[in-house]
Amino acid sequence: MLRLFGRRGEVQQVERVGEHFRLITIGGNDLVDRAWTVGDMTQFSFGGWESRAYTPLSYDAARGSLEFLGYMHGNGIGSAWLESLRIGDPCVLVGPRTAVNLDVVTRPAMFFGDETSFSTAAAMRATLHGYRAVSFVFEVTSPENCAPVLDRLGLDEATLFRREADDRHLDALERHVLGAFQPSMRAVFTGKAASIARLYKAARREGISGKQITNVAYWAPGRKGFSGVQR
Repeated sequence: MLRLFGRRGEVQQVERVGEHFRLITIGGNDLVDRAWTVGDMTQFSFGGWESRAYTPLSYDAARGSLEFLGYMHGNGIGSAWLESLRIGDPCVLVGPRTAVNLDVVTRPAMFFGDETSFSTAAAMRATLHGYRAVSFVFEVTSPENCAPVLDRLGLDEATLFRREADDRHLDALERHVLGAFQPSMRAVFTGKAASIARLYKAARREGISGKQITNVAYWAPGRKGFSGVQR
C-alpha cells in the first residue's frame, strides 16, 4: 500500500557507526520542500504491508534529503534492510509525519531513551536551542559499544545505564531521573514501553505534572508495529 502512495527516494550515503548502527542519508526530488517539524518520523516500505519508521535527525528541504540513524538488533526486517543498504538503492517512504514535536520542548529538559531513540535524541540539535540545557539518559545493552555512536552525534555527555536481567538497572535509573528532575523541567521519555511506564509512574508519584512529560514508546518485547507517536 505504501508503494502506491509513498514518495520515491534513493540512498545517498551510508555510514557505519559502530557494529549495530547505520547513519543513512536519503534524497530525491520527491523530498524537496516538504514540511518538517523536528521530531517527525518517516516510514519506509519493504513491500506488501511491511514497513518501519525512523526519526530523521536532520532534513534539508532545499536539497530534498534527510538523515537518520538506524539501529540493527535481532533478525527483523528493519535490521536486515539497514544492513543491506548501499548508495544508489531506491526506497519508498511516507512522511515526514507527526510523531513528537521537539520544537516545543522548553528548557531545561530531560530526554530518556535507548538505542532505538538515538536518532530522535540527535534531532534535538535541530531545535532552536539545540542540545543546550538538555540532560540525556539512556538504557543500553553495551555502554562500550554505544559511547562512540553517541560521540558521533555530539551526545558524549549522556548518562548511560547498562541493561540488567529482569530490569534490575531500573532502580538506579529511576533514582537518577527523579534526582535530576527540576521543578520547571520538561521530559521526553522514549524507547521501551515498560521503561517509559515505570519512569512516568515514578515521576507522577513525586508530584511531577503529567503535562511536563511526553511519552513515545518505540517497542516492547514480542511486539512490533508501534506508532512511535507521543502519548
